[in-house]
Amino acid sequence: MKYAVIILLLLIVCLSPLWGMRKALVIGNADYKEQILRNSLNDASDIYNALKGMGFSASLFTNLNREGFFKAVGEFVSTLTPSDEVVFFYSGHAAQIEGKNYLIPVNEYIDSATRCAYLSYDTSMLLEELSRAAISIVILDACRDNPFAFSRSIRSGLAPMTVSAGSQCVVFATEQGRTASDGEGRNSPFTESLLANITTPGVKITDLIQKVSNEVAIKTQERQIPYSTGTLRQDFYFVKAEPVTPIAPVIPPAIPQEPKPVVPPSYGSIKVKTSFGGDLYIDGEFCQSLFAGDQATIKDIQVGIYELKLVSPKETIMRKVNVKKNQTTALDFDAPDTYFEEREKIPEQEQTIPDELQLPVNKQSTIINSVPPLPPPINKVTTGTGILIIESPLTADCYLGGKFLGTLNAGKAKKYTSVRAGTYTLEVLHKNSCYRKEIKINNRETVKITLNNADFSEYPDGLLYVSGGTFQMGTQFLNRSEDERPRHEVQIPSFMMTKTEIEQKLWKDVMGYNRSEIKGDNYPVTNVSFYEAVLFCNTLSILNGLTPCYNIDKSKTDPNNLCNLDTLKYSITCNWNASGYRLPTEAEWEYANRCGDNYNKLQFSGSNDANAVSWNFKNSDNKIHPVATKTPNLWGFYDLSGNVYEWCWDYYDSYHKEKQFHPKGAGKGVYRVARGGSFDSGIDSCSSTARGGFAPNFQGSNLGFRIVRNIH
Repeated sequence: MKYAVIILLLLIVCLSPLWGMRKALVIGNADYKEQILRNSLNDASDIYNALKGMGFSASLFTNLNREGFFKAVGEFVSTLTPSDEVVFFYSGHAAQIEGKNYLIPVNEYIDSATRCAYLSYDTSMLLEELSRAAISIVILDACRDNPFAFSRSIRSGLAPMTVSAGSQCVVFATEQGRTASDGEGRNSPFTESLLANITTPGVKITDLIQKVSNEVAIKTQERQIPYSTGTLRQDFYFVKAEPVTPIAPVIPPAIPQEPKPVVPPSYGSIKVKTSFGGDLYIDGEFCQSLFAGDQATIKDIQVGIYELKLVSPKETIMRKVNVKKNQTTALDFDAPDTYFEEREKIPEQEQTIPDELQLPVNKQSTIINSVPPLPPPINKVTTGTGILIIESPLTADCYLGGKFLGTLNAGKAKKYTSVRAGTYTLEVLHKNSCYRKEIKINNRETVKITLNNADFSEYPDGLLYVSGGTFQMGTQFLNRSEDERPRHEVQIPSFMMTKTEIEQKLWKDVMGYNRSEIKGDNYPVTNVSFYEAVLFCNTLSILNGLTPCYNIDKSKTDPNNLCNLDTLKYSITCNWNASGYRLPTEAEWEYANRCGDNYNKLQFSGSNDANAVSWNFKNSDNKIHPVATKTPNLWGFYDLSGNVYEWCWDYYDSYHKEKQFHPKGAGKGVYRVARGGSFDSGIDSCSSTARGGFAPNFQGSNLGFRIVRNIH
C-alpha cells in the first residue's frame, strides 16, 4: 500500500504540467583595479529590488571574480526548467575581442586580450546555458569605456550576439561599437530609464525597449542609443496588466421603426478675414491658426449655424455664421457683429494649460515690459552731403537710419564724411546700454555729437546688444564629441539677446500659466516645449507692438519634422526680417556664449571653472536656481553654461566645414537643438561647444529658453 501511494504520487508529478517560474540573476561588478565604476552596484541593487517587487525569484551578486562568476551562473542555470521565464542583468565592464563579448570579473590580472578572453565570462556560453528556459531576457548595461587599452584586439562597446530564435532577447545599453555612460547621479542613464518604466503594467518587452531607447537617446544627446536583438514568439511582460472584467451591455428590446429616407448632406464654405491674427475655433474645436492679415477659406462645412471664436493676445471675439448650401459666407473679425442684433454673451472659461497651445486671452495691457521696445529708425534722405563727428565714452557700434556706419572706440572721436543730408535716427549701441536720438544733417554742414555715460540708457526687455562678427564654431579638441566638429567659420550679423533665461514672472504675465516644478518670479521657466517657446515669442511680440516672427499652423503636419516622439508636429516658419522676438539660432547662441573666443581658451561661458559660471550636478543640490546668481561672461550674459538647457531654433544635425553666413540649421531633422547644460547635467554638457537636442514637444524640468531680436 505504501509503495502504491508513492508510485501514484510519482505518476501525478510526472504527468502534471511543469508550471514555469519567473527567475532572475543580477550581477554588479564595480571594483576594478583598472577603472572603478561608480554606479554599477547601485544599478544592480536597484534592478534586483525592482525584480523582487514584481514577483521574480531573484539573486544578487556583486564584485565577482572569475570563480565567483562561473559559480553564480552555474548554480542559477541548474535550477532552470523548460517552462521558466528568466531575466539576467549585468552591470559592469565588458569587452569585445574578435567579435565575441566577454563580461569581465574583478580582481583578475588581465594584461592582454588572450588573458581577457580566458579569465572573463563568454556571453555566447551564457546564452547557451540560459536557452533551457522558455524565455530568457539578457540585459547588459556593460558597455562602459574599455579600461584595457593595452590591446587593439579589445574593442570599445559590444559586438552583436546570436540568440536562440523565438526564446531569447538581448538588450544592450548602447549600440554596437559604442560606449555607454556610467552616469553622474545614482544610476547609469540606461538603468535609470529602465527602472522608471519596467514596473509599468501591461508593457511588452518590445515597447519597453523602444521607450527606454528614446529616453536615453534624448538624455545623452544622441551619444548613447540602446538597442536589442532577438525576437520572441510569445509576449513577455515584466508586469502584466490587471485583467479587466467586461461589463455586459444592457441591450433594450428592439423597437421596429419605419425606414427613413437617406438625405445626402449639403455643404458650403466660410471665408474668414482678420488683420491681427489668432487661433480660430469652430464650435469649440480648433480649426487653424491665422497670421496677421490672413484670409482663409474653410471648405466643405455642412449647412447650418456655427459659432466661430478667434483667440488672440488682444481679445477673444465670438461670431456666428449661417452656412448655406453651395455658398461662401464671409466673416470679417475686424467688423462689427451684424449677424445678430444682440450677440449672446458667452461665459469665459477658466484658463487651463491647453494641449493645443491656445494664445492667452483678455490681456489688459499692450506693453508687458516697463521699458517699451525701440521704435523703427528714421531714415529720410534729402539732397547734398554733410559731415558727422561722434565721440563716445564707450566702445560701441554706430548706426545711422538703421544702417551700420562703423565701430566707435572709447574716448576717441570718429569722423564720417560724405554723409547724405537728411533726417535720421542715430544709434550708438554698446553691449549693455544704448544712445538713440533723431538728428538732422544739412548739405555742407558738420554735425558733432559728444556723448557721456549719462546719455546711455538700458535696453528694453532685459536685452543685451551683440555686435556681429566672424568666429570659429565648434571645437578643435579631439577629446570632445564628434558632433562638435568640424570647426567651421561662421559670420553672424548683430542681434540682441536676453541676458538671462526667460524668468517665470514674465512667462506668467504673457502666457497666463506656469508649469515649472520649482516656482519663483526670478527662476527660469521650465517644462516648456519648443512649440510653447515660439508661441511665447509671438505673443510677447504682439503685446509689445512688434511684428511676430513665427507663423504657427497647427492644421498642417510639418513634413520636415522626422521625430516619431512628437505627436504635434506643427508647421512653423520664421520671418527672419520681422521686428519681433524669436529663439536664437544655434550659431547665435554659441557666438554669445564664447564672446569671440575663437580658440576655445575657455571651456565654459566666461571661465574654465564650471562652478564659477554654472549650476551643474556637482553644486546645484539637484535643483534649479534663480537666474543671474553666477558670474556672467565677458559680454554680460548669465547662465549660458548650466542651470537649464536652452531651446534654439535649429534642427539638430551634423556640422559642415564650409564657411556659412547666419546659418539657421538643417532643413529637417528629429530633434530641435538645446544648448548649455543644466543643474542636473554633467560638467561636460555645460561646455560652450557641447550640443544636444530634444523632441519639439518635450517638456522637462531642466529645459527653458532665452530670446533674441534683430537690431532693426
